[in-house]
This record gives sequence, structure tokens and C-alpha cells, in this order.
Amino acid sequence: MAERSIFNRRYTSFTPNGTQVWLVNGAGVQTTVSDSSEFIAGVDLNQGAVVFVSGTYVVPASSALGVSQAEYRAIGITTEAAYQNATIGVNLDSTVTIPANQITAESSLTPGQPYYISKHAGELTKYQTASGTIVRASGYEVLATVGTAVSTSELTVEIGVPVVLTD
Repeated sequence: MAERSIFNRRYTSFTPNGTQVWLVNGAGVQTTVSDSSEFIAGVDLNQGAVVFVSGTYVVPASSALGVSQAEYRAIGITTEAAYQNATIGVNLDSTVTIPANQITAESSLTPGQPYYISKHAGELTKYQTASGTIVRASGYEVLATVGTAVSTSELTVEIGVPVVLTD
């Protein structure tokens, strides 16, 4: 569980000259947010797969040209493998293990390197790949951040807003 500040506001009542005024302070409201959740697998999924929600299922995310916008709106990374229609854990906001088969064109993560949704469904990729910078012409529709590698096999999940690429 991660602590989060919501709205970053706390209000304090103050009454000068008989008129009630509310002062806004920056302390905020604290709440506990789960760093993982369980979903139903829409297809067979590997551990470490980047996924998005489709209806009531999670399925592999992709940033390839021609995919629907929903496919590059990842919610997290699977924490285990699961068959279609089975319950599967998805890491939404903490550190997760990424096996080599979920990394495009690499066998391990590069610590400190940001990773993005690959054009290969469910996989991660670095911005710089073996073929060069990811641009729309190389088969990518968007640049969608998934997180940053903290070791050669672990990624801290921080899902970003997809950026649509142009030619």
C-alpha cells in the first residue's frame, strides 16, 4: 500500500468581522492506495506483461500503429502468469519483476532507464532500441511510459500519459 495525498488541501475556518472564511492549507487528505489489484485475464498472460482493461478483462497493451487507443492505455504489469478467464494480479504502482521474455530486443532491463509499452503486445521497450529512436515510421503509434528499471529484472511501475507520435 502506498500513501497518497489527495487534492493536497486542508481547510481551516477563520471568522474575521463576523464573516466565516475558509483558509486553504497544503496538508492535504491522506489515503491508502493499493499498489496491486486482481482482474480476470482476457487471454493467456505471462508474468511481467503490460496490460490494459478491455470490458471486464485485462489484455496485453501495445503501442503499434493501427491499434485502438485503449490498447496503449496501460494500467499496470502482471505479477504472475495466468490462463484466459483466470484471476490475475496486476501491479499498479510499485516494484515488479520483469522476465526477459517481456522485454523487446533485450534480455534484461537497464537500471535507471525509463521503459515504454512496446509495439509487441504485452512487452516493454527502451526509448532507444536496437533499430534506433522510436518514431511513428518504425511501427509505433504512441510513446507510453510504464516505469523505470531499478535493477536488471525489476521495474518501478509509474504509468504515464501516452504521447501520440507523428511522422
